[in-house]
Amino acid sequence: MKLKNRVIAAFVTFGRRVRSASRNLWTRVLLISVLCLLAVLIAKVLGDFIPDGFAEIVGAESVTELLTIIANAMLAVTTFSLSVMVTIHRAVAGQWTPRAHQMLLRDTPTQTVLATFIGAYIYALASLILLSTPFFGEAEIVVLFGVTLAVIALIVAMIVRWIMHLQTWGSLEQTATAIETAAETAFRELADRPCQGANPLTPDTVIPAGAVDLLARDTGYVQAVLFEKVSADAEEEGAQVYFLAPIGRFVHRGDVIGHMAGGSDGLARKIGTWITIGPSRTPDQDPRFCLIMLSEVGSKALSAGINDPGTAIDVIGRIARLIEGYSPGVDRDHTPDYSNLWAPVLDPVDLVQEPLAPLARDGAAQVEVQIVLQKRLAGLARHAPPAIADAARVLAKDALAQANAAIPGEGDRKRLAAAMVSLSKVRE
Repeated sequence: MKLKNRVIAAFVTFGRRVRSASRNLWTRVLLISVLCLLAVLIAKVLGDFIPDGFAEIVGAESVTELLTIIANAMLAVTTFSLSVMVTIHRAVAGQWTPRAHQMLLRDTPTQTVLATFIGAYIYALASLILLSTPFFGEAEIVVLFGVTLAVIALIVAMIVRWIMHLQTWGSLEQTATAIETAAETAFRELADRPCQGANPLTPDTVIPAGAVDLLARDTGYVQAVLFEKVSADAEEEGAQVYFLAPIGRFVHRGDVIGHMAGGSDGLARKIGTWITIGPSRTPDQDPRFCLIMLSEVGSKALSAGINDPGTAIDVIGRIARLIEGYSPGVDRDHTPDYSNLWAPVLDPVDLVQEPLAPLARDGAAQVEVQIVLQKRLAGLARHAPPAIADAARVLAKDALAQANAAIPGEGDRKRLAAAMVSLSKVRE
């Protein structure tokens, strides 16, 4: 059983690392560059299959000219694309929220296009170097010519894709959708595996007497916990681990972030290595962070300098849709994946208050924002799970009080009151 859990933990960890590496630009650049270098070697291998007479059709000079054009063009296009990427990153950080920078860094089309440009440059450079040596024969140059034409076709396709992507990249729709998609993924994983596969840590959970404190090794945000590794290590010593700090909480070095019942001091130190604490929050295991990013976009739109209530209304709808779509599996019959681990349940009050309370405050004086906010909160109260519905009712009451105190016009207050009457009839 222990060996089986070890194998499962290794497989899950490997998959997590592969997924994390695939989001980095350098990974795609490395893979495509290797493929381009393999294309050069393929030209060498397939040269023996070229019939006699074809070598006279294509000369080395024509291939050299094509490769020179590719090398010069890709160097310029890559430099230009990087400058565009930096400009868009700065614009998104200034216009929407600096936290959206993490979403832009994970943009798959951008990474693929840049990696293709760099890979094509490396291909052209390597081919030119080898053409200046006796490495390629006349028949092999024919194959290299065909491979070069295929690379040119790929470059054209990537340029067209890049142009189409730039039409929306960095816009409100694209940025908000990217954040929303990341939140949907994190919520879906959390709903399928409540508490990341551990037992729910509730006020009724009894922590054994004499449990050893697990202390934070660094100061920062709890970014991720490798529960599969912790469970496998704890199982070997028959220990039970109780995590107190949820993903996304800021902790200081030496803070108690959990307890361990049973096990050795070495196990406690080893568990600490499976808890990632960093300077900023990440959306992978922290869907609330995605909701906060959306909330910041809405709050920025409600600032006096921008004054864009339509964006705030759009963001409120996205947040409400995400919260309503989250159905915590802990409310259903669920067998935890790691029976020796306990982790905090996602707090429904924080889930509603953290993203929507700032919008209620910043848009308190704008009646159109308040009406939409009350409608979305009323929808959550009707359709969301009970704990989330209760939190939505509390926030709706607080937001209404703020609005009545902040809205200057009597007519706007009457509009809000009429909207509340309509909502009350719908509830009935």
